[in-house]
Amino acid sequence: MNGANRSGRGMGGGMGQGGGMGQGRGGRGRMGGQQAGGAVGTCRCPNCGHTQPHERGVPCTQVQCPKCKTAMIRE
Repeated sequence: MNGANRSGRGMGGGMGQGGGMGQGRGGRGRMGGQQAGGAVGTCRCPNCGHTQPHERGVPCTQVQCPKCKTAMIRE
């Protein structure tokens, strides 16, 4: 470097490339669906078809079917 630039700044005069807008995609989850199921909905057994209301705070996959003891899925 030469001794003429002593201001502590680089030689370039560019303003950068970023637009500062981020990479938002609409706030939706995987596969274009909801990000989380929320409190409304139903848990269904994929084995015997039994359904029951979804309990808030408890994922359906962690609930066992009361009839056949299979892990339930969210509908």
